[in-house]
Amino acid sequence: MAHALIPTIRSHAEAAAGHLALIVSDVAVQAHRQPLAVVVAIRRLDGGDVSIVDCERLSHRLGVLLDEAELFATAFVLEVSSPGLSEDLVSDRDFLSFRGFPVELHCRRRGRHDVLHGTLMGRDEQVIWLNRKGRITRIPRGDVLQVRLTTGESC
Repeated sequence: MAHALIPTIRSHAEAAAGHLALIVSDVAVQAHRQPLAVVVAIRRLDGGDVSIVDCERLSHRLGVLLDEAELFATAFVLEVSSPGLSEDLVSDRDFLSFRGFPVELHCRRRGRHDVLHGTLMGRDEQVIWLNRKGRITRIPRGDVLQVRLTTGESC
């Protein structure tokens, strides 16, 4: 069950993040921890990597806003961080970084939804290449719905 203060905390976090060219991707309250923890995950508006300086700047600014709002009756810990790597491959950088990794590719072919498993070989403007049990498969990029990292058990 989501904590009742998450929408209010998110609102404060988004207000603070907007001034810093950051996007709030997730907010969680971990009430089971002592002291209670407010966890905020951020991304950079320009798509770059989140730095420790980005986290520090938002943490300071958001900490002031949360203290002023007096949302918590007891002490709390504020944790600001990057959400980490996504399993979805989207950018050119993702496809370069994870070349040779097992992936699951969702595509629309011949009017139906297919899921292909294989090792990512690369992509260009027209196609994505997968090694599927030693055979190279070319999938037109226009047919690709999603590419996700997997454990490789189905490859």
